[in-house]
Amino acid sequence: MEEYLIVNANILTFGITDKYIEDGAIHVARGVILEYGKRKEMEVKNPGMKTLDMGGKIVMPGFIDFHNHLYSGFFQNVPIKLGSVKNYSDFMTNYWWKLTDKLSSDGIFYSAVKGITNAIKSGTTTIFNLHSSPNCVEDSLNDVADAFIDTGMRGVVAYEISNRQGDGKAEKMFETNMEFVEENGSHPLVNGMIGLYSVNEVSDQLLSKIAGFNKRTGCGIMLHLAETGDDDEYSIEHFRKYTIDRLNDHGLLNAKTLIVGANNLDEFEADVLLRTDANVVLTPSSSFYKGFQFPPIDLYTQKNIPLGFGSDGIAPSISGEASFANRLFKKKFRSFENGNKEIGNIIINSGSRIANKFVSRRVGEIRAGAAADLIAVDYVPELEITSENLYTNLIYGIMHSRVDTTIVNGKILMKDFKLVELDIEDIIQNCKKFAKEFE
Repeated sequence: MEEYLIVNANILTFGITDKYIEDGAIHVARGVILEYGKRKEMEVKNPGMKTLDMGGKIVMPGFIDFHNHLYSGFFQNVPIKLGSVKNYSDFMTNYWWKLTDKLSSDGIFYSAVKGITNAIKSGTTTIFNLHSSPNCVEDSLNDVADAFIDTGMRGVVAYEISNRQGDGKAEKMFETNMEFVEENGSHPLVNGMIGLYSVNEVSDQLLSKIAGFNKRTGCGIMLHLAETGDDDEYSIEHFRKYTIDRLNDHGLLNAKTLIVGANNLDEFEADVLLRTDANVVLTPSSSFYKGFQFPPIDLYTQKNIPLGFGSDGIAPSISGEASFANRLFKKKFRSFENGNKEIGNIIINSGSRIANKFVSRRVGEIRAGAAADLIAVDYVPELEITSENLYTNLIYGIMHSRVDTTIVNGKILMKDFKLVELDIEDIIQNCKKFAKEFE
């Protein structure tokens, strides 16, 4: 990997240090940030080094998508038949799951490539991906991993284990997920974790196996929880427990648990998450489109529960998710003051608080030794960014500006709004070819 000096950059470090450095520079070598500081000082230390000029733009850690379904990349081409979807259950049964059943190996790869390409354009540098292809389970996670590696994106990949097609198929999904986790524990770009669609779609016997594997490997688990109010009704009827208690009793709530949605948790359940150090992933656009209740972000922030944003496969922009969450937050409280700091802190801290529990190299902050996962945003602040105006610059300026440059693991994936190494025409033609699987 090449060595270079990023110069003429207005740097936001995020994470623990959370500094702003005007006219700064960052020394990158072998995919890692070696040092950062004022431009003049860094140029004196590194005379004659190759430079990457950012033109005074904001340079900051890339966005992290804590929950995606890259397999859904072609789904928007398929219309929802009128009258077939009256509620969320109908949507999943009559539309979504029927499409996942059609995925082939090549379709899995190119739908992932499409989603990752769009994510690069939006400044995402790490994606947590929950995959599903019930009729193409074996090697499916390797197809997804190949897409990450070929595009240069950092990722954490899991299979969406479910017994919708029987306990035998669920066991096969678990075996596939286990193999992937064990084979990719030390990969520099792609790692694995365990995935569930819902704890209600896994038997107690299989849940115990998952808990044992998770305890042995420490890989972590990602699942949807409490997106609707129906989860607990089903769990009580079939398992005689609330969903969150069932997870906790199996030892599956801990610092490496990603709870996706959490739209309908109450204060008691939030306290359970707090005691177990579990993390919550908010999916504002997806929740809104599906008609779900807005999650109690104010409750989670008050209790200091680690929060991150996920796209849920709906749209590629995490800055867009954060902006939308801010608008919903303000609507809920009918206040201009509420939201800026809460949403801003999720963007600033989610990498150091959540992502670094799962990935091979430190991400989400600019510091010595962290991965060079960086973006340049086409936003030049007129005044110095301070602690007093950080959130307004972030919410109303940076997150509404185009991403000019995306760097992952020190590799430049996009510069001047153009993808550097990917053959876009080839990607488009192959996507057109495999999208026909869903006709």
